[in-house]
Amino acid sequence: MNLSIIMSFVVTMVISAILVPIVMKAGAQLGIVAHKNERTVHKVDVPRIGGYAIYISSLIGSVIFLKTDPQINAILIAGFLVFFVGLLDDVYDLSPKTKLIVEIAAALIVIVHGNIYLKGFDNLPSNLVPVIPGIITVIWIVGITNAINLIDGLDGLSSGISIIVLFTISMTSYTSGRTDIASLSLLLAGAIMGFLFYNFHPAKVFLGDCGSLYIGFMISVISLLGFGYNVSTFFTLGAPIVVLMVPIMDTLIAIVRRKVHHKKFSEADRAHLHHNLMFKLKLGHRKSVLVLYGVTFLFSLTSYIYYYDSALGTLMFIILMFIFELFIEMTNMVSRKYKPVLTIINIFLKSDNLPKIKHLERYRAKRSERRKIFDRFMVIICLGAVIFAVSTYFYPSTTIENPAQYVATPYSQSDSNEILSDIYNRLDRAFQSGLSSEECQLAASYFAVDYFTLNDKEENQVGGIDYIYPSLQSEFNSFALKSFYLYRDTYPNLEVTNYEIISYSPSKVVIEGLEDNDYYNVLISLEYNVEDQQLPTSANIVMVYDSNRYYVVGVDNA
Repeated sequence: MNLSIIMSFVVTMVISAILVPIVMKAGAQLGIVAHKNERTVHKVDVPRIGGYAIYISSLIGSVIFLKTDPQINAILIAGFLVFFVGLLDDVYDLSPKTKLIVEIAAALIVIVHGNIYLKGFDNLPSNLVPVIPGIITVIWIVGITNAINLIDGLDGLSSGISIIVLFTISMTSYTSGRTDIASLSLLLAGAIMGFLFYNFHPAKVFLGDCGSLYIGFMISVISLLGFGYNVSTFFTLGAPIVVLMVPIMDTLIAIVRRKVHHKKFSEADRAHLHHNLMFKLKLGHRKSVLVLYGVTFLFSLTSYIYYYDSALGTLMFIILMFIFELFIEMTNMVSRKYKPVLTIINIFLKSDNLPKIKHLERYRAKRSERRKIFDRFMVIICLGAVIFAVSTYFYPSTTIENPAQYVATPYSQSDSNEILSDIYNRLDRAFQSGLSSEECQLAASYFAVDYFTLNDKEENQVGGIDYIYPSLQSEFNSFALKSFYLYRDTYPNLEVTNYEIISYSPSKVVIEGLEDNDYYNVLISLEYNVEDQQLPTSANIVMVYDSNRYYVVGVDNA
């Protein structure tokens, strides 16, 4: 991870740590405090606008470390709306409906202006493609925004969980080459870390709605950009769900619990995950928070492992969810009657301390010895079938793939080095999986690395020429030989040793004859095996989608 990304975390952390005491004093003087009552766990009034310090420090970090593009601008504008309505709620106690309307408006801004939404619905009718992912994206953004807000019930809980989630997104984004998303994630994580110094138990300041809603909104949007670049379309949303499982499950259980007990969703209670750890398991304030940190870390680790080994990641997720379900049933989080897994387990344990199935008990009391043997035999058969099914899923037999399922990639591969081979393999997988945004970025990356590598190039040979739009190849070839390829005499062994995708966004460039096509800018940073300040260290590659593939139609290097 490069120094700039690390510094984005450090700088915002320091700024936030400096601002929090100022915000605390202002909150106390203005009377913006969380008053103690029968539902709260704090015993004194605490300032509740700590989110103001997080917002300002993350905004300063964005100015310093991020290069603006339509996506970043949309995120920052929408983030301000959510922060502002949260701040008004801290001061004036707005209605839930008002906050919901603003959250939906913010979600629409990132969808329409930033072109940020859940991808992977290409098989739907064309008139439905913009609608369904848009609706799911709005639900996702509003849901996660409020989930982080709901879990903000103990000192340092939501802020610590958010840091773990953001670090996971940053690592996955960096691995996928999206350094812009990695930097955005870490600068927000740094701003929260500076606040956490004052928010961990015993807390001197709270996030308030301005902080929890803003953090939840930013995580929901960043998660749509920071996952799924080398995996299935489903995992584009599946990874954020896994990482955010603690707040998501807490929110879903709260909805079901309040529905079962005929309460309004907005009606608060003391039956959340953290309350059960603190009061029913008697872990205390600090230990309850640390346990939920650990659970979030395990889910985050699961999502990251899935990135490399889907079978192992799936197995870890199933085990964690099984343990999670046992905790829900044992602590009566939904209701006293909700114990499906414990009831099934008790079929084999026959314990008086666990729930029983009355009809099964009556059946057991009347059955003969012969029937008992038959029942045990059937149980063994069923268990064997389950074990066989699971082993088949995780260790499938080697079969010959149907050649008809594979479509030949339209992209060419030169006799190249290891870095180009890696890019090409990822490009081919992206093309086969229909991951269009990743395909565009990797096509631009392959061109950039091949073009700026002079080693093993024959005379008058220009790298990456097959990635240039056909009608522009001759003109570009002449241009390259008169510009960058003049370095061939000075650095005949010049190679690109590392590259990073800095940003990816729609482009306003249009070339004649392709006015109705989609264009994209892919900004890529470059490192060489030699040091020379005259060599370009970045390149903005303009891509166009035509004839079922992406072509380069413009190169601006600096």
